[in-house]
Amino acid sequence: MSNSDWMALVQQHPESLLLPGAMLMKGGPSDYVGAAFAFTGTLFFDGAHEKAVRDQVCDCFDEYRAVAGDHLTWLWREEPPAGPAVQPFADAKAMRKLSADLSEDDLFSFCYTSGVKKDDASPYLFHVSGERGWKARKKSKPLSVLVFSLPILPVEQNPLVLLRLFYSFAKRLKPLHGFAGHSLVMSASRVDENEPTQAFMAEKMKGLDVGDSVFMSSRLRGGFKTVSWLTALSSELLSKVGTVDDLRQELPPSWFAFYDYGGGLVIQAGARPDIGSVELGLPPAYVLANHALQAARIPAFETFHGTSHDGEPRIMGAAADAWLRRLDVAPDELLSYKARLLNEPKLDAGNTVNESRL
Repeated sequence: MSNSDWMALVQQHPESLLLPGAMLMKGGPSDYVGAAFAFTGTLFFDGAHEKAVRDQVCDCFDEYRAVAGDHLTWLWREEPPAGPAVQPFADAKAMRKLSADLSEDDLFSFCYTSGVKKDDASPYLFHVSGERGWKARKKSKPLSVLVFSLPILPVEQNPLVLLRLFYSFAKRLKPLHGFAGHSLVMSASRVDENEPTQAFMAEKMKGLDVGDSVFMSSRLRGGFKTVSWLTALSSELLSKVGTVDDLRQELPPSWFAFYDYGGGLVIQAGARPDIGSVELGLPPAYVLANHALQAARIPAFETFHGTSHDGEPRIMGAAADAWLRRLDVAPDELLSYKARLLNEPKLDAGNTVNESRL
């Protein structure tokens, strides 16, 4: 599918971006939205048990709401110390108020969605999961994670919407790493039965993110998960790949931008996100960014999905390793991707935050 075909689909048949629940499960599909194509930003960070960091997350949510408007419909909470686990957004207290009522050892968990039904996957999503204080103080402490999503069409029409939010959130939270680009958002409450749909689509679209970031966060301290249109790396991880000047030798400024977020860099690969349709080959900007940053990537990941029940596709074992390395190419192939990059749209004031570029 070409980019023009994709845009035609988005504009003329927006309902095709919402997929039925349990679509590839035995006995499916089910009568709810199981997965939604969207653009997603994901940041893995520390300190979500601390009031200062929680306040920053609330500031992120305020920024997000300014973009999402009145689309949010549900609030899910995992193990709330008081109140329901799920309720209509209109009935919920403000996130800042709910956050203030938590102790540092309470789970800092808020998942806002925009579906009609509470189980619906939706293109508007704001989900933060922060570890309890006692767990965060352990030597093997897991990372906290913030995930936010936006519908396809507004970002295709104006990529800066995604870039500005992701960069602002990175400046607030100082993530260890993160990324933003195309995704297939699964139902927040029924992840397992929609993983096969995600696995199937990821075979056709190499730019799609996969897995449940909350599920994976405990195993991503040693390196980043993937490059995408936007990739955030902390100074600690950047030390594994070289200086900004070193990266500029591999990632030319006509197609790549660098933004300092105070604890690392956000790296923009290309003028706009690329879904990576297999019919068109791997996105050259993603391949070159992946090659330049590969030394800081997690070396292995055993599974992005849960266990298969009836033979339905899942990204685990060899499939997980293949997905992790899907943008890897042999050294003698890099020149051809550099040549392909020359035919890609260049960065300009309409697709970069020029005032913040290094």
